[in-house]
Amino acid sequence: MKSVSKRKGTSLCSVLLGFSILFSTTVKATGEEFLDYGLYWFNVEYGQELSRKAVEHDGTVNAQESDYYDDSKPTVIFFHGWQSGTSELGYERGGYHYDRIDTNTMEAWKELGWNVGSFYWNQFADEDELKDAEAKIWSVSGPRGMRYRLDDGTYSTEQSPKYSVGRIAFEQVSAALANNQSGNVRLTGNSLGSQLAVVVAKQINDGIRAGELSEMLLPNRIELLDPFWSKGEKGYLGDANGDGRNEWTAERVRWYLGELINQRDIAVTWYKSSPILDLWVGDENTAMERTVAFVANRLWYYGSSEIEKKHVNITKWYYLSMASKAPKEVTIDFWGNRYLTGYKAASASTSDARIREMMGDRNYWDQVEGRYTESSADDQFQRKNH
Repeated sequence: MKSVSKRKGTSLCSVLLGFSILFSTTVKATGEEFLDYGLYWFNVEYGQELSRKAVEHDGTVNAQESDYYDDSKPTVIFFHGWQSGTSELGYERGGYHYDRIDTNTMEAWKELGWNVGSFYWNQFADEDELKDAEAKIWSVSGPRGMRYRLDDGTYSTEQSPKYSVGRIAFEQVSAALANNQSGNVRLTGNSLGSQLAVVVAKQINDGIRAGELSEMLLPNRIELLDPFWSKGEKGYLGDANGDGRNEWTAERVRWYLGELINQRDIAVTWYKSSPILDLWVGDENTAMERTVAFVANRLWYYGSSEIEKKHVNITKWYYLSMASKAPKEVTIDFWGNRYLTGYKAASASTSDARIREMMGDRNYWDQVEGRYTESSADDQFQRKNH
């Protein structure tokens, strides 16, 4: 995976760039009108990572070979975050391949029989200002509407959709999974993509309650991979609770997840791998830490100043963790003695039931072993009190 910052070197902007996954794009002549977005399914053949579009812009669901998508298989879908500067690099999207250890992090999922998908909104997410990209998740009435970026750095609205990214993602995911019978759907998102994962889950739940969607579409689990939400009231969100002020994105996400947890008992994990929410533009959203399974990942194979890499590559750690058994939970006594509890900590391979046990306001989990290796196989997490 290659992360990209826009011309000015490392900055807060580059630190907050979201993770993006491979799609082989036919590059147009520079500046030529071009827009691609939507859900793609993935496969690995002879070590090569391949993708196929799941749903066309007009809503047509494309037939797939079973190696890419099968209605009987469990399904994981990823949502990337902010993509500033990527359109000028040939609409570059990164990949599941983790160059640092020469491993494809998707491979274990496919071997275990999962459908693996990614929802792309990279041209919409290519804004110099993160908040302008964030708004498109929620509304077409944000500061920049639904404009998208071309590979010469200019913006266009010629093919702009009528709906928000969140609405489009919901419609494509629900259409692609309409006949899925696995009863095992997992949504994952990095950075701003975590908001998108929650927005999609909320709409699926609403559709099921209205009798419009199958119960089989309901996500069992939502994984927030170093999530980000900006500070400040958002006019495009309005004042739904009537408290006299417009809502914040973190506030809305917290409400949605509370509803999904209370109504549907959905397992939710928040993996925190960097200090981006501790910076001045992020909302720490500490109230939500006590409602989900909260995990502090220590990616110490990156230096203390490599915040961008810690933020982006938690996705690599998470997807790679499916190849290993769930990490061990430990406690440490007053004298520093460490004891295995016999319980598991959180990773992709941890059961949904165990994640639900970890949720609540009593404990969180801090990584104390495996901090210098990319694999989760040697990880241990200390159970601590909030």
